[in-house]
Amino acid sequence: MTAASPWYVLPCAAALAAVGPAAPDTAPADWVCPPALKPGDTIAFVAPAAPAEMPPLLEYAARLEKAGYKVRFPKGIEGRKSGYLGGTDDERAAELNAAIRDRTVRGIFPVRGGYGLTRILDRLDYAALRADPKVITGYSDLTALHLAVARHARVVTFHSPMPMRDLWQGDKAEFAFAAASFRRAVFADQFKTGEVGYTIATPPDAPPSKLVGGTARGRLLGGNLTLICSTLGTRYAIEPKGAILFVEDVNEAPYRVDRSLSQLRLAGVLGAVAGVVVGSFTSKDAAEAAGLDRVLREYFGALKVPVLMNFPVGHTPRNTTLPHGARVELDADRGTLRVVENPVRVE
Repeated sequence: MTAASPWYVLPCAAALAAVGPAAPDTAPADWVCPPALKPGDTIAFVAPAAPAEMPPLLEYAARLEKAGYKVRFPKGIEGRKSGYLGGTDDERAAELNAAIRDRTVRGIFPVRGGYGLTRILDRLDYAALRADPKVITGYSDLTALHLAVARHARVVTFHSPMPMRDLWQGDKAEFAFAAASFRRAVFADQFKTGEVGYTIATPPDAPPSKLVGGTARGRLLGGNLTLICSTLGTRYAIEPKGAILFVEDVNEAPYRVDRSLSQLRLAGVLGAVAGVVVGSFTSKDAAEAAGLDRVLREYFGALKVPVLMNFPVGHTPRNTTLPHGARVELDADRGTLRVVENPVRVE
């Protein structure tokens, strides 16, 4: 397998035909889970946000192929760039839709985040994904895709490490926890017959901490705080009622996180959720870290729902895979987050 491996070709003239129908006004009533990935399945690498860089992708693809999976790269992904984007909106939407519509593809792995998903959410084929659910992964800018799929297809997706940033380094000690969490969530051999659900692992040397005690159940929704706020007021916004909200962010000053949380509060999001999981918020120095901690505790500590702090999810090597849209139980007193249903179908 090489970067030039043929897959699908969608010339610019056909781009509009590849754009999906408008997202439905009403969401499906029930949620569905995609089939778990197993040897022989095809995984498509796509670049719907920032440009792809091939060396780490080829390394991770080779590892997947050695394990028995088939990896496809869209023709033209190598070197495709439009400023800070991994191609034009037409190219990126067509590429993602092609993977969604291809019934031989069982997993869609966006290679990196950056920026670009909010530009194409209204071009994606949610109906096709609903008809043929498949594992969709990623974090950071991919938050927008997870929220949109939750809203319009009701398919469980996975807030997870990505090939270009984390997964290609899964054999290194620093990223071993993230790689194991990813395997646990999406691969069929991790699920035993008759077992339902699992407790999401956390590092023993850095356990989450209780901010507000109690337990709650709900669908796990959220991701990058900036992207959650960027989609508010749109048809792709989070549906917070009764949800377990999780948030994380990177390189944001305390006042910017304050502003985002204020927006969530004013929009009614914080008052509607059943519980909160606070992930990684990176900082440039100790003073900024202290400021971020103060802001997070001020907003979430005022809620009358269970809140768990310092959960290993976000822009950190210890990036836990969370099944976005799956039903979970949050126990802030015990510091645990348990998936109470299998987020994939084992066939």
